[in-house]
Amino acid sequence: MAPRRIPRTAAALVAGLLALGGCAPGGDDAPGAPTASRSVPSAEFVFANAAAAPTLDPATVNILETSRIGAQMLEGLVSADPSTGEAVPALASSWRRSEDGLSYTFDLRGGVRFHDGTDLDAAAVCANFERWEALAADGARTPFATVFRTAAPGTEPLYEGCTAASSSSVELSLTAPHTPLLRALTQPAFGIASPAALAAGTHETHPVGTGPFRYESGDGENVVLSANPDYWGELGDIGRLEFRTIAEPELRYVALRLGQVDGYDQVGLDSFAPLAREGVQVLQRDPYSVSYLGINQDIAPLDDPDVRAAIASAVDRGAIVREHYPDGTRVADQFLPARFAMDGTDLRIPSYNPQRAQELLEASSYAGEPLRFYYPRNTSRTYMQEPEKIYADIAAQLVRAGFVIEPVPVEWSDGYVAQVQDPDGDHALHLLGLNGGYRDPDYFTAALFGAPHGEFGVDAASLFGAVNRAPALPDGEDRSSAYASINNRVSRLLPAVPLAHPISAVAVGDSVTSFPLSSTGYEEFNRVDLDTAG
Repeated sequence: MAPRRIPRTAAALVAGLLALGGCAPGGDDAPGAPTASRSVPSAEFVFANAAAAPTLDPATVNILETSRIGAQMLEGLVSADPSTGEAVPALASSWRRSEDGLSYTFDLRGGVRFHDGTDLDAAAVCANFERWEALAADGARTPFATVFRTAAPGTEPLYEGCTAASSSSVELSLTAPHTPLLRALTQPAFGIASPAALAAGTHETHPVGTGPFRYESGDGENVVLSANPDYWGELGDIGRLEFRTIAEPELRYVALRLGQVDGYDQVGLDSFAPLAREGVQVLQRDPYSVSYLGINQDIAPLDDPDVRAAIASAVDRGAIVREHYPDGTRVADQFLPARFAMDGTDLRIPSYNPQRAQELLEASSYAGEPLRFYYPRNTSRTYMQEPEKIYADIAAQLVRAGFVIEPVPVEWSDGYVAQVQDPDGDHALHLLGLNGGYRDPDYFTAALFGAPHGEFGVDAASLFGAVNRAPALPDGEDRSSAYASINNRVSRLLPAVPLAHPISAVAVGDSVTSFPLSSTGYEEFNRVDLDTAG
């Protein structure tokens, strides 16, 4: 069994790791009881993230660590049912959809206060929607912009407005029906922040929401939260929650075994067997992400379909999955995870065939130009545990097919995502992926293929139109067929080579009796159960 957390006074045993945190017994919390009569838990919990959060404001970026931390402080109108992914009440206790699907009326939960003591009301909710709309109008590639199609060509933005029908009732108006709207609103990006905090401009470093935890200190590298004594819901067992960044998977493993952390994300490939032998709990997420080799068609000669087909034929996706992903990972032949059961029926992504890759290359417009291949360093992602090693294998396969590769390693913390999504960037090839944020296929197709952007350099009006029409269809056979057709279109266009739909895992110490694992990675830490008697 794993050792118990070692005392706070003990010296750090691994260079580069921060000081240890102790774990005290928790109080006997009475969920939902009035503040004056409820006990606030006192147990401490340290969780190691695989990367720093570039900001603590989940409305501005689609980065797992930002969303995970933000979700503890900021709550949305709705949250996701852990089993189905469907919307369930959160700050809204109920809601109604108009018959034409153009408006949603949300009834707010009474007696809820922000961490700064101000009341949650309809005006506060609308202030957040207005801020998100303004960010999107300025061209920011935010979750709001993706969901509400603010930059989709030939498509009117979906967001029409937010109205405070009363202090406790919010009406959200759309320009067209959008079937996945409620599911989309479960994302941490739609967490409601205090208007006073937004006005003060502290939301990127010190979010002020209504959630079970409130900000205490630190930043995206190492942040400390404390239980919110005025929380309207269940506080759980944790009184002090620390998120600590440990980029190296081996050091995350060691930190757990030495009691320096109580749990960590992104169990490294070499750690699965030792953890199992040592009886440590390893919890595997269902595959709900996709990794891919991006191809920027704005860079000649990648605008040549034969060159893109040669790249796909040269990459041995099966070997990549066997060598660099946990058991249970699926080789990807499209971008939607299998749980949607919306597979394309006429997929054209070439299978591994190095001889065919050489033939395609010889018949193409490629003349030996070096292709700048970007890849991230010092990070583990849910969709890609070992990016440096995956780069090395793929680059070698491309070189054997006849390509000239120029490596461009970039520290993940130096804005890697922004660099490979820059419309003016010089990236020809790059490694990236997308982790599912809510349970609907539109999450993947809209983010990747709903509008032109700098990552793939794609200009395909018919594809954009198909992606932006599909969400208006009601759930059912027609909508499933629409996404199968989109998969077929993408496979012909080949803006990227899908690599894997991976397994990812969390490891937790023996003080944890239950951990609310989520396929999105947005775990709710007030639902962590601890053995506080130990």
